[in-house]
Amino acid sequence: MALPSIIGKAMRSKALLTSDGRNMEGLFLAGSSGAVPSSRMRTMITPSAPRLQASRHRPQGVDGTFGVRYAPAMKIWLKYLIATIVGVMAGLVIPAGSLGALNAFAIVAMNIGRYALLPLVFFSVCVAAYELHEDKRLAKLWLRTGGYSVALVIVLALIGLASAFVFSPGRIPLSADSTSTVETLPTVLGIFSAVIPADSSATLRSFDFLFPAAVFATILGLAFAFDKTVTRPVFSIFDSFSRIFWQINSFFVEVLPLPLIVAAAARTASMAGNQRLSVFGPLFVAIGFETAFIILALLPGIMFAMDRARNPYKTLFALAAPAIAALVSGHSYIQAGAAAKHLKESLGVRRRAGAVALPIALAFGRAGSAMVTATAFVAILNSYSNLGLGPSAVLWMMATVPIAALLLGAAPGAGPIAALAALCATYGRGFESGYILLAPAALPLAMVAAFVDAVCMSCVVAVAASKEGFVQSKDLRHFI
Repeated sequence: MALPSIIGKAMRSKALLTSDGRNMEGLFLAGSSGAVPSSRMRTMITPSAPRLQASRHRPQGVDGTFGVRYAPAMKIWLKYLIATIVGVMAGLVIPAGSLGALNAFAIVAMNIGRYALLPLVFFSVCVAAYELHEDKRLAKLWLRTGGYSVALVIVLALIGLASAFVFSPGRIPLSADSTSTVETLPTVLGIFSAVIPADSSATLRSFDFLFPAAVFATILGLAFAFDKTVTRPVFSIFDSFSRIFWQINSFFVEVLPLPLIVAAAARTASMAGNQRLSVFGPLFVAIGFETAFIILALLPGIMFAMDRARNPYKTLFALAAPAIAALVSGHSYIQAGAAAKHLKESLGVRRRAGAVALPIALAFGRAGSAMVTATAFVAILNSYSNLGLGPSAVLWMMATVPIAALLLGAAPGAGPIAALAALCATYGRGFESGYILLAPAALPLAMVAAFVDAVCMSCVVAVAASKEGFVQSKDLRHFI
């Protein structure tokens, strides 16, 4: 028999081996020698139609036709929720004497959440800025994200002020504590100095404020467009680094439940041992109603008004994991890695939009902190005075509370207590140390503020990207 005929039969034997799963090599070898006629051999090796159809419906896995069928991976938000519950239960039984060591260990453990955040932002923004510049969408996305973030800060500050008058948290009993250590609120000049330093490489050494690194990365990305022949090799390297750090960040997002257990235990043990939290009950109730209204009504309404084709509650569900991480940590950047992953893999936000918009939202989107600060500041003033607040004081708060919240964008670890300290010092009239009244409640206030911050930031990124056409919708079953 000719060599081409033998090769052809061998190729057909491989195809039949794949479909039927039996070894037909011997039969084909026999056929090639003339021992078995080709028509008879074809009858012997061709599977019947029912058997072939049955083989097509067998479960296919990595181990072959009868391979093991693996269960689908657990959703990330469910991992975070279970870790939080386990941590809360552990915190209720941890001895009070070990609280100091537990808090220190929790701070170190939670750093896993932002371990790869700075290099991820830098390399991704470089690539995304170049791509958006080529699409002529960079300035539009910047303005949309920044504008939406600032507008949301102002709206939530007004809601916090209005809620303080509607729910009337009442007077908080004065504390005997005369001192309290509070992080200083960044100044406008200090922020500009960080964004425009004497050495541009200094922006890559600031892990507590990502916006300067994002600005430097944007400038570098724009420089890639001057001569594409020259910059193409460097652009490819930056693109590779972006993808590498994306994988590193994805790994840390997956293992973040372990640090969340430690952090939840530390937070629970700390609040369980704080006997003064009970006096802040009315304030917590007011902030709780505000949070429910914003998450369940205001944000869905705004998103639906801006994009009627998408279900806003589906978007909020996709952001459950970063919201849980923010609630437990009380830090704006701990949840940022998880937010970036969920924005891309659950909500379908493309890299060129998410990479540029997320640092802007982190810098200007402390809307939850504005809400909590506004309500808490009214509670402080009412606790020290029975005269009430006049129109001038209300107007002053409407102007200064959003500014204080915007300044908090440069201090992601600082909660509302830092903004309250700055507001009390600016307000004067004997209220310079009024923030000390809320020092025992600083932790729960920071946790709630970070929770609302995380949801608002991610919603701003999703809406801005959708408006610019950089979102590919995904089914709910494909959410991570």
